[in-house]
Amino acid sequence: MSNWLEILLLAVASAFWPTLILVVVVALRLEHPIRILVFFVAGALLTTISIGLAIVFALDDTTVASGSNRSISAGIYLVVGALSLLAGAALWRSAGRPRKPKPPKTRPSLAERSVERGAPVAFAAGVVLNIIPGTFPFVALVDIAKLDVADAAKVAAVIVFYVIMLSFAEVPIVAYLVAPERTIAATNAFNDWLARNGRRVAAGVLAVVGAYLVVRGLLRL
Repeated sequence: MSNWLEILLLAVASAFWPTLILVVVVALRLEHPIRILVFFVAGALLTTISIGLAIVFALDDTTVASGSNRSISAGIYLVVGALSLLAGAALWRSAGRPRKPKPPKTRPSLAERSVERGAPVAFAAGVVLNIIPGTFPFVALVDIAKLDVADAAKVAAVIVFYVIMLSFAEVPIVAYLVAPERTIAATNAFNDWLARNGRRVAAGVLAVVGAYLVVRGLLRL
């Protein structure tokens, strides 16, 4: 049961992905936002689930997944946890500094340009931006590989993990179909709130999950 809760915790933590929120905000300003978001999410899910399953079943027969070498899995927890704590500390320090105003002619990011170029490019962006798993998803994939369940359950776990991770893009799709104007207003308000508090929120998430992973790693030594 603890492994399932850990996978859920990592999925929620992975959802706080600034690029994903930026894609949603930009898409909702365009003429056909649902089409853009659906294509982006489709590309992201196709990539993450495919690569995730490949990693899980590649690890399935290794000492990491079998638990025969506890020091390897402990090392993964400790390294990722320590990196998360360092990143969280850096973000927390930077949160107290005033943001420098962006120059008026700053070039939009790759994610912004991709979304603005239509659904096919948004699909490609969903693929490209998700080729390399992040640190939290990688730890979750290791946990899934270690589960003492049938292969079908592992497949389901990978799918559910990434559906949760991409929820900040999936929820606006459903909400927009019901109440488009309120969804746009709520998304913009949320983005403004994140602009003011995002670094502290991210620092808190990194600190909590990082501390958990360090403790988990120490217990496995």
